[in-house]
Amino acid sequence: MRNSRPLLLFERTMYRDGRVPFTTVFTVQVAGELNETRLRQALDRVQAKHPLLRCVIEEAVGVPRFVLLDRAAPIPLRVVTRNGEDDWQREARREWVMPFEASRQPLARFVWLRGGDSNELMLVAHHCICDGFSGINLVRECLLACDQPGADLSSYDTLGGIEDIAPAALLADRRFLRRARWKARLFRLMLWLKRRRKSERIAPDEMYFHRWSAGDASAFMGRCRSENVTVLTAVSVAFMQAFREVHGRLGKISAMVNARRFLPQLRDDAMFGLVPSLALRTKKLPSDFWSQARAIRADLARRIDRFGVGLYETFAAFESLHDKYASLIDYFESAPAVRGLTMSNLGKLDFPQQYRTFRLTKVYSPLVMVSPTPANTVVLSSFAGEMEFAIISDEQSLPRADAVAISRRAAEILEACVVGST
Repeated sequence: MRNSRPLLLFERTMYRDGRVPFTTVFTVQVAGELNETRLRQALDRVQAKHPLLRCVIEEAVGVPRFVLLDRAAPIPLRVVTRNGEDDWQREARREWVMPFEASRQPLARFVWLRGGDSNELMLVAHHCICDGFSGINLVRECLLACDQPGADLSSYDTLGGIEDIAPAALLADRRFLRRARWKARLFRLMLWLKRRRKSERIAPDEMYFHRWSAGDASAFMGRCRSENVTVLTAVSVAFMQAFREVHGRLGKISAMVNARRFLPQLRDDAMFGLVPSLALRTKKLPSDFWSQARAIRADLARRIDRFGVGLYETFAAFESLHDKYASLIDYFESAPAVRGLTMSNLGKLDFPQQYRTFRLTKVYSPLVMVSPTPANTVVLSSFAGEMEFAIISDEQSLPRADAVAISRRAAEILEACVVGST
């Protein structure tokens, strides 16, 4: 196995200089007594499985590098006393805005809110190595290894460079490389055309998250199935309407796409940070709720099926744009406050509820720190039949009071559509 590799460009845009928070936070609630020694050993086993958790990032000429260490520092474990149900939100906020010491520490850390028979466990990871599916898998592995110290977690030995993601024959194909070069030229032109005046950077402490539980979602999910729509498209329609009613004009609405389905060489359990998005086409939609959801679902399905064709080309094109890294960062950091929405659905989370030594009682919707790029992000997931939501934004783009009002209005719309005839 290689002992180092340069960061891919999309990883660099999230890593920045290492001091800008770009974190993902995954929190679960556990009933039952936990053992600190076993939890520590579980984290060690998970770290031993994933090479990127044994890496630090070293600055290098041109491009920073992931460097695999023979004796990596352990994943930090912080234990705090749990005094109430909402303590985890305070700790999540603290971890959310805290940068990683990437030059000497792993790009993940763990928090245990210890409360006797009721506990929260929180995984915090840098987004440059950890998308939502990676984080969920890491939590699943930690729970399994803590409950069953002898369980086989399997292992792999790749650092996730482009040669680990794209087929070697494709990377050597002249036609493929020619198309990638053309795509790179288009990206360069786009950066030149879309130059904009710098605006004041949004500080991490201006970011907030507002989360809530929708309770038993079986009726809503059943209605989605009967109407032949996905949960994501139905929820997107509800939030589009709620956003317009509460906050006024709505800009672009996008849906995050699971890139893993188009990367067969990437293991399902490998760590990976890229989550591309597709803009939903919302013009000339039918008037009623379920017809809108069906139209968006059909269009999104067609475009996702074609999405994978150009994904490898995009990877290769981006890798020829490292000289434009500073321009990309300037572009992101000069983004004005936004009036759009980004929808991210992690779907049904397939954790066991009952373990040998404890019980999993709740899985909160993951949180992502998107500062300093403004974005109104809605994250949804479900566990044990209960849907979890979170809105992540900043006060300039979407005042928190508006986010709360949007969440309430969207819940009303979804409830009405489940019991109604439209």
